[in-house]
Parts: sequence; structure tokens; C-alpha cells
Amino acid sequence: GGALYEVDTRLRPSGGDGPLSVSLEGFVKYQREDAWSWEHLALVRARPVYGSPDGRAAAQAIIAATLNKPRDWAAFLADAVKMRGDIAKAKPPKGDLDVKLIEGGLVDLEFAVQVNQFRYPDAFDPRLSLSIRSLIKGGHAPETLAEDHAFLTRFLVTLRLVAPELDDPAPACKALIARACCMNSWEQLLETYAATRQRVRAFWLETAGQV
Repeated sequence: GGALYEVDTRLRPSGGDGPLSVSLEGFVKYQREDAWSWEHLALVRARPVYGSPDGRAAAQAIIAATLNKPRDWAAFLADAVKMRGDIAKAKPPKGDLDVKLIEGGLVDLEFAVQVNQFRYPDAFDPRLSLSIRSLIKGGHAPETLAEDHAFLTRFLVTLRLVAPELDDPAPACKALIARACCMNSWEQLLETYAATRQRVRAFWLETAGQV
């Protein structure tokens, strides 16, 4: 019993004073006329999980139509690049072990993948790992990206369990983290981390047209 997790309802389209839910008609109208580029980027991870079969199918159809609609690619890419920059300014990494926010970390990786999904719509899938595989298969992403994503994700989750403040872990924790990330030592893990970040950052900068 009890709450499973908190939901930040301040991010709903109509703001803090609006309804918590909308009709399908309201949803499609908002996506067509008012949604910002960042909301469409977020929509790539959306999938209906509850409701009648017809209701879920209708919601999925709206999502698919929104993601596949014609758009000004240059303007959309500029919005994504600005958004990534805004995140970097508002939420700088807490340190070298901030796997999520650091340059070449998971945020860079997810931005690169999601932007490329709009460039190559065959890669649309709410499961990021499958999107990555599709982009690799189409020659649109580095062949190492799936492994890089798995490594960064494993590193992030393990760190949050044993060193949530992202401080320098204790020696025993370093050994545990290395094993969880399939590395022989903390030193090997850090070398892999540096190389992974370099590849991911290069992919994001290439996607953003900044190289």
C-alpha cells in the first residue's frame, strides 16, 4: 500500500491551475497547435498503458501522427540544441561521476537518439534501446552506441545505489561498481567511462551540426 512514486503535475500543458487529464480531442488539438518542440521530443517515449483497447489505440494513433507530421527540420533542430544548452546551464553536472548530466553522458545520448528519431522515423520506438538498435542498423548511429548506452545506464544505477551523492566511492564500493559494470577494476571502469563519453559527445555534436 501507499504511493509508488510522485508525479510532477506542474508540467501539464495547462499549468498548475488546469485539469489533471484531458480528452483525446483536447490532446490532439494541443499536440497539433500548441505543443513545443521539447514536448514532441518527450513524446517519443510515450505509450498508452491503461484504458480500453479502443482508447489506447486512439491515443497511440495521435502520438504516431504527431511524431510523423511534417516539420521545419532546421527550426526543430535549433530548438533541440537550445534545449540541451539550457539544461546544461540550469542543471550542471555535480562532478565527474554525474553520469547523467556530464558532457557525453546519458542526457547527451538521449538527445542525440531522440533528435535522430525525427530525422529517421523508422527508429521511433518508446523503448530507447530498440531505437538505438534501429539507428545503428540503418547506419545512422555509431555501432558502439548500444553498448555505450548499456554501460552508462548500469554505471548510473549502481552509483545511485552505493554513492548517491556522487562523491568518491569507498574502495569496497569502487570494486562493487566495477563488477556491476563488467569491469575488472575501478581504473578500467574510469578508462571505459572516458572513452564512452567521448564517443557519445561526438555523436551529439554531429547530430546537432556542431562538428
